[in-house]
Amino acid sequence: MHQLETVNSAHHSNTKVSQAGTLAQHRQVHMSHIVVQEFAEVAQYYPIFFAKDSDTGQFQPVALFGLAVDENIYHDSGLWQKCYLPLKLQSTPFYLSQDLDTQRPILAIDSNDARVNEQQGEALFNNGKASPYLQQQSVILSELTQGFVLNSAFINELLAYNLLESVSLDIKYNNGQAQQLTGLYTINKEMLEKVPSEVQTQFQQQGYTALLSAAMASVSHVSTLIDIKNRLLASKSKAQ
Repeated sequence: MHQLETVNSAHHSNTKVSQAGTLAQHRQVHMSHIVVQEFAEVAQYYPIFFAKDSDTGQFQPVALFGLAVDENIYHDSGLWQKCYLPLKLQSTPFYLSQDLDTQRPILAIDSNDARVNEQQGEALFNNGKASPYLQQQSVILSELTQGFVLNSAFINELLAYNLLESVSLDIKYNNGQAQQLTGLYTINKEMLEKVPSEVQTQFQQQGYTALLSAAMASVSHVSTLIDIKNRLLASKSKAQ
């Protein structure tokens, strides 16, 4: 459970964040929110789908890491360190909170995160001033904030032209094990072809065409995930 503390030089003068456990910290994360600025990079490694945010009910684009809850196939296979890490995961253990007095966003850190300590890692402050590391984390959070605003505009266009359709991943592994992953949405290609030409021109100008292409092409990574999972299951079976 998160324990958020407002970051300040007085309270966190000795606080550090270990970088060694960053990938392991997300070893059971099976998907992550992403923002439109990183679609091209994310699509090189992960399937991109859309899912309803559990808190807001709003659609958000997500990168898929596993085919079951709490499963990260990239981590389990040793490929995690070779892949792009989405900004949402890069930003942790930092979050944007809200000042109760001013209602303005403030930088907070999750003190319960295993990487937060006072012995080793990247310092938050040097001689009372924000360290380059803390400044970089602030930049990442700023990019995320801007990205979620851009996400909203993109999603609204998709919904306006019925371009999202529900998809269920029905998977059967080589060992006979079956699995179903629900709650995901993808681009409806049939409806995309019906989008008026003038709107398609607008999509091109807004950069949405590239986003749609990246999302649709990335779905092929699902087959890669299944192949890797088959190898992992086979290795586990031999070990037993």
